[in-house]
Amino acid sequence: MEKKQEQIKEPGALRLNRFLAQCGLGARRKCDELIESGHVFINGEKVKQLGSKVSPTDKVEYRGTVVKPLQRLEYWAYFKPRGVMVTKTDPEGRPTLYQALAKSGFSADHLNYIGRLDYLTDGLLLLTNDGSLIHALTHPRYQIKKVYDVQINRLLHEEDRGKLLSGITSEGQLLRAGAVKRTGGDVARFWYEVTLYEGKNRQLRRMFEALTYQILHLRRTIFASVKLGDQVEGTVRPLTEREIAALKAAGFPGKK
Repeated sequence: MEKKQEQIKEPGALRLNRFLAQCGLGARRKCDELIESGHVFINGEKVKQLGSKVSPTDKVEYRGTVVKPLQRLEYWAYFKPRGVMVTKTDPEGRPTLYQALAKSGFSADHLNYIGRLDYLTDGLLLLTNDGSLIHALTHPRYQIKKVYDVQINRLLHEEDRGKLLSGITSEGQLLRAGAVKRTGGDVARFWYEVTLYEGKNRQLRRMFEALTYQILHLRRTIFASVKLGDQVEGTVRPLTEREIAALKAAGFPGKK
């Protein structure tokens, strides 16, 4: 026990979940789950406490493999097509994000996605091995802006627009849009731009379904400071330095 206390006081010590995030194992919350799974060891001893810290001289292993902070951080924007699962593997055998990227010649095994898009939603998805940034951009308290183009099956009544803004209860959760506006085009197409500052599972689909509207097409066009723009579906591009800096400013880099 005393040995652990000495380790915590050692200069350069980091919380274990932050260290694992820097190793590219996911956001800090995901790394907490890895620790709880019992597969993380420090100097040969299984970690049992989430608050454990690791010093620069410690050997950290996950599932028997020594892990170290990644040397080069990467940031990418991917135009996810419809019909692709945002996951590592899919038990139903549907094509996954990583399979789609590999098929296009881009190896993303070392990268994690920021937020999710469901199987039938296309649009902007960010990829990185920066665990701290993933945590910053997915933590509810930071209310990161996300904008979607939504096509529904009929005209949105003004009363229902008000309900989207004030909040709709679904599965015990209050779901709220930050902004809803009609976009140009053919009247029969019923396209709207919806802004969210939350990231709850299938949020827009649940909100519109609760009001008996059918979503015909759903695309994310903006995530924080990054825009989909004229990027081609299925392609991946590196973020610019300005985009990366703006993403970090939107979150909390370095905050605990």
